[in-house]
Amino acid sequence: MLAQTQLSGLVFDEYLEPFPGASITSSEGTSATSNIDGEFTISVKKFPVTLNVSSVGFQTEVVQVTSASDDLNVILKEAFVLDQVVISASRTPERVMESPVTIERIDGKYIKRTASPNFFESLGNLKGIDVLGNSFSTKIITSNRGFGNTLNNRFVQLVDGAESSIPVFEYSFGNLFGLNELDVKTVEILPGAASALYGANAFNGILLMTSKNPFDDHGMSTYFKSGVTTQDDRGAYAFYDVGARMAFKFSEHFAAKANIVYTNGEDWYARDYRNTTGQGGTIIPGFSHADDVGYDGVNVYGDEIGFNLRDIIRSLENRNVPLPNGQPIPAGTWLTVDNTNVSRVGYREEDLNNYRTKFLTFDGALHFRPWGKESAEIIFSSKFHLSDNVIHASNRYDQRQGFMEQYKLEVKGKNYFVRGYYTENDAGQTTDTRLAGIFVANDWKDHGTYFGEYGIAYLASVFTGATNEQAHAFARQTAETGRFVPGTPEYEASLNKAKNTTLSAGGARLIDQTGYYHADANWNLSDYFDFANIQIGGSFRSFALDSQGQVYTDDDGVIRHRLYGLYTQLQKTFNDDRLKLTATARFDKARNFEGKFSPRATLSYAVGERRDHNFRIGFQTAFRNPTSQDQYLGLQLGDRVFLGTVEENLTREVTTTPYRSNPALTATLTGEDAFNNSFTAESVDAFLADVRLGNAPDLSLLQKAELEVLRPETVQSFELGYRGAVDLAGKLFEFDLVGYYNFHEDFITTKEVFAPLYGDVNNPTTPENGPGTEALTAVVSNDVLRYILRTNTSSKIDTYGFAAGFSTKILGGFDFGGSYTFSDFKVDAETIDFKPSFNTPKHQVKLQLGHERLFKNFGFGVNARWQDEFLYQSRFIDALVDDRLVLDAQMSFGVPSLKSQIKVGGTNLTGENYTSVPGAGIIGSQYYISWTINN
Repeated sequence: MLAQTQLSGLVFDEYLEPFPGASITSSEGTSATSNIDGEFTISVKKFPVTLNVSSVGFQTEVVQVTSASDDLNVILKEAFVLDQVVISASRTPERVMESPVTIERIDGKYIKRTASPNFFESLGNLKGIDVLGNSFSTKIITSNRGFGNTLNNRFVQLVDGAESSIPVFEYSFGNLFGLNELDVKTVEILPGAASALYGANAFNGILLMTSKNPFDDHGMSTYFKSGVTTQDDRGAYAFYDVGARMAFKFSEHFAAKANIVYTNGEDWYARDYRNTTGQGGTIIPGFSHADDVGYDGVNVYGDEIGFNLRDIIRSLENRNVPLPNGQPIPAGTWLTVDNTNVSRVGYREEDLNNYRTKFLTFDGALHFRPWGKESAEIIFSSKFHLSDNVIHASNRYDQRQGFMEQYKLEVKGKNYFVRGYYTENDAGQTTDTRLAGIFVANDWKDHGTYFGEYGIAYLASVFTGATNEQAHAFARQTAETGRFVPGTPEYEASLNKAKNTTLSAGGARLIDQTGYYHADANWNLSDYFDFANIQIGGSFRSFALDSQGQVYTDDDGVIRHRLYGLYTQLQKTFNDDRLKLTATARFDKARNFEGKFSPRATLSYAVGERRDHNFRIGFQTAFRNPTSQDQYLGLQLGDRVFLGTVEENLTREVTTTPYRSNPALTATLTGEDAFNNSFTAESVDAFLADVRLGNAPDLSLLQKAELEVLRPETVQSFELGYRGAVDLAGKLFEFDLVGYYNFHEDFITTKEVFAPLYGDVNNPTTPENGPGTEALTAVVSNDVLRYILRTNTSSKIDTYGFAAGFSTKILGGFDFGGSYTFSDFKVDAETIDFKPSFNTPKHQVKLQLGHERLFKNFGFGVNARWQDEFLYQSRFIDALVDDRLVLDAQMSFGVPSLKSQIKVGGTNLTGENYTSVPGAGIIGSQYYISWTINN
């Protein structure tokens, strides 16, 4: 056996500072990693030997060593952006320059430079990427391809190949279940369709986070962050964020790591008190609470419950309710009163929610290489997350002690991987804030009593000569007498009761323990075929929906549904490897839907002596399966029912509701009533508005709802791109340009219908079970139930856009870059019957300026983002998002003696508060200081 020789050396960066974490591999297969001082020691058997010294984001240096006495001082130079290697675009390593699709990428070096408080929020500085502020700690990644919102079902996030989505929602809440920033190796984002490789729901983009391997990156590192957030009318609140990474390489065969992160702060307050037309409606300009007796504030809950005053008085007349003097209400009085909506007085969100935010995340992994470095690696990992948080979805949710867990087993080799994992969420003590406000109002005084008192008091006042305004004021005062006031024991007791009463029992508490099993595999066959790079793979997922009837129609037990997919990809180069063809085909099948075929084909060509100009043209089809909630939802929120619309769910959903004309009577409806025996919401609103004017019921105004069960939605995407590097005036400019055009079909959207509590919409005037049972009477009496359905639209939707970015160095080493994106869509105006919810600004501009070493151990970075005004549509509210300019900056100080970096920074330095999501928290400024050790 040959004796081992120990070679020692040093690795430096371009500023001759020690370079920790560099990977050193020999031509004999041995390896080492540089420590915090840039030192490394590697074993070799004989000379000469070749060493490859590399690190993510830097050019690989090749060193020939002829003897043990050779000086080994290696300088790693930063790689050009387009020369950096990515994997996600085609599941095989390739330069960004050669990627067949649009791709954005960051690494640890980028994270150290960012002005954002955390790496995930900094992704909003990338070209074609936007970050929605769901809450202080929850950020939602979207792409400029449109249709992004906090219910981000068209965008997939993977962490080391496993989805970080919350099973009950099927989308990821930012980085809550992601990576400790100390453990981030790379983040790659494909902002376009990616179903061909990644399956259902990779519709508008996919984000892939890769962690550091403890065999390659070992040691202990920590960070401490603290600062304040400021918000108009709220003041300043402190926050802190601490994290640690521990990784150990015990031998060439076994390594392990663990991460822990704890965050504590105060969430952004949601204080939008503008009046609206109702949940999922629009803003009523110019009205405040004092102006409108039908006030329904954006962030006020309980005031959703309301009735037209004429309907209230007509109901009192029909039930022969007397006036305070004992006299009956004169017949026809209802037609003489104010034709306006009257709502209950609600409660502000800040009186219902706890805005304190806390997160604790722990993950650990065991890595085995049974047969050495070049053999298969076996990884067992687990992750746990506990959170107190405010969530913005269809409603606002106050979550305390929410819990998620994931367990993963993976085997991967040089050309393959096989992995399986299980993810489950526990809603903990989660409260629907809207329902909490409704519950407290009704707990004090039930809705029927409240509006009865209001109507009688209004009439009594009018009959004594009061003006309309005076009558409303007296009626409100009468009905509100004794109301539970925030801060009082009565209010706190009622709110506590709401939070501990489940949705199915009429309360506000959400129970859910949904989970899913997932397995996928990929095999690169390049070792077996010389003519092309061929890959095959597949995936399988099984959902276990378990909300105990609170979210899904799973009252009778867990609902299970499954989906699987198979794919293959071929890459072939021609013409001295300048021309590359990438072709992918995938087939997916889900339980309730027909199989979907999603192909992709891209042709790229490299021009120039150094192949530094790359042109590409591509086509791909992507699809999105309806989510579990789209399929099996059965949830009554306030005065409406949210219904999943696959065929088997229509009979599963059963709702019992009182008549509005006579609360002593109840009716029981199923999803089939909503689907097959309902009128469109628009026609019912128009019909009732006409009746309230005293006109005879006009049946021609009622339109039967024509609905179809859900289908997957698809998009055909065409893309034309260029990446290249150009020498301009002695400066190297890197450019990345892309244009796209997408054709959407069977777009999944929301429709609202009203199902009468009795009668047949196909024959609304003919009584079937005696007088007064016809559907017409039900609609006139407001004895209807509103359903919110998920369905497909027949309208054709086209989206299109353009993005251009550049990066360079100016003035002797300053990093300078920028991007511009344009995004828009079009729908046939004559056929549109849905909310497009494009939710994307038409114009966005981003600029970055910084220097890693402006002076010795001192650097800085500045980021600016501008976007124009756009319409944001959601199930919560439709409203304009104002144009905004956001400026972030940081200064960093290296302390070599402490092996540390200290960073001082701030976000939104202009101080102009803004919202990125209507109805969510109003975002102010954030100032922080961080101390990172040994990273």
